[in-house]
Amino acid sequence: MKFDTLQGISFYENYAKVSGFDTRLYLTKKRKSDGKISLKYCVCNKEGFRKTPRLHADSKKKRPINRMGCKARITLKLINDQDNYVIFSFHEGHTHPLTTPNSTHHTKQSKNLTLAHKKYIMDNSRANIGATKSYRLMKEHVGGYQNMAASVTDFKNFQRDIRKHIRGKDAQMLIENVKRKKEMCNSFFFKYEVDEKQHLLRVFWAEAIKRKSYASFGDVVSFDTTFSMNEYCMVFALLLVLITVKVVSLLQLRSSIERTLNLLCGYLKRLGMQCKVVIRPG
Repeated sequence: MKFDTLQGISFYENYAKVSGFDTRLYLTKKRKSDGKISLKYCVCNKEGFRKTPRLHADSKKKRPINRMGCKARITLKLINDQDNYVIFSFHEGHTHPLTTPNSTHHTKQSKNLTLAHKKYIMDNSRANIGATKSYRLMKEHVGGYQNMAASVTDFKNFQRDIRKHIRGKDAQMLIENVKRKKEMCNSFFFKYEVDEKQHLLRVFWAEAIKRKSYASFGDVVSFDTTFSMNEYCMVFALLLVLITVKVVSLLQLRSSIERTLNLLCGYLKRLGMQCKVVIRPG
């Protein structure tokens, strides 16, 4: 068989996917004259033997031995006068059992995130649904793990990449989000402060329906600064009415609680709200 490019590797990978084994690229040889690839090897994932353990003996996580000296491989060779590639050698036999048809979805060749997967993860992230729960929900939609074509680790890694991409921009995204809410509802209130370097110090917001609840039941307010904390060590404080009706908002801060409470009282006055008692954290 002849190939115009190294697409013969993709041909062998598809063959491996149907047959029930994984592949990996092995050696590559190039011509000294022009640097063009002259030989390309693609072998079974269980080729060879691992010489040294990848982890120390006292490590808690033990990785299984997956090298069994398998000889299955394909070699593509460049034809000098035609600039085409031909199958130079092909070894079909394996030294290990192949994956059964019912378990082929566990192979590496079958685990690739598609655009549909990525969009599903991003949509669920906007609803504060994590990668693991998104994986389980999608499994129900497609009818089982065998139809997923991806693993829960792939979902987690993609969500990790999203967080890495937006790191340093998340404060601006938060401000833009509350501004959009203000445009959609004029009764929505927010206020934020930045330092001399334009870093976000604190932000306070109150939704319209919760402002109405506060006006009706806001005699006593609990200010809980132990609710949560983000990666920037900014406290995520929840404000609750004592009669268990959720009220005003959430608050992120970096400075002292006393200063934050004073600012909070100022915000409440601007909203035309008053509370008789404020329960502060100990």
